[in-house]
Amino acid sequence: MTQVEKGPTLESWYLWVCLDKRETLSRGWPSINWEVAEVSQSPLLREDAQGMWLLLHRDERMAYRFNLSSESPRLFVVCEDLTADQRVPRKLTLAQDVAADYMDAGQPVLSIPMPVPIAAWLEAFMAHHGEVEDPRDQKRRLRTQAATKGGCK
Repeated sequence: MTQVEKGPTLESWYLWVCLDKRETLSRGWPSINWEVAEVSQSPLLREDAQGMWLLLHRDERMAYRFNLSSESPRLFVVCEDLTADQRVPRKLTLAQDVAADYMDAGQPVLSIPMPVPIAAWLEAFMAHHGEVEDPRDQKRRLRTQAATKGGCK
C-alpha cells in the first residue's frame, strides 16, 4: 500500500481536485468563471481530476492559525491557465499569504471553504508542533509590563 492510499501523514495529504468552468454574461459580455468543483481524498472519476499533495510547513503556522481563526477558513487552489479556456490546479495551500504571493505574481488562485476533515488535520498539526507567537504580541506585552512596573506616576 502506497502512502497515497494510506491517507494523510502529519504534514502531507494527497488530494484530488476538479475545477469547473462556468460561462456567464457580465454586463452583456461573455465571461468565463472558474470554481473548485470538488476536493476529495479518493480518486475522482473525472478525467480532468488532478492529484496533488497538500503540504504543511512549520514556518507557516502563524498563517494557518490566522486562517483557522477567520470567520470562514479557506483551502486555496493555485492554478495555471494552459489556454484561454483551460485551467488546471497546480498547488494546494492553507496559508492565505502564500496564495496572495501567487496572485501577486499573476497566477490564478481559487478558494473554497476549508473542508472539516482538513481543518481537523490542520489543528492536529498545530497541536503537535505548537503555536507560533506573533512577534508583535511580544512587543505589546513588554510595553504593557514596562508601563505597569514604573510607568506614569
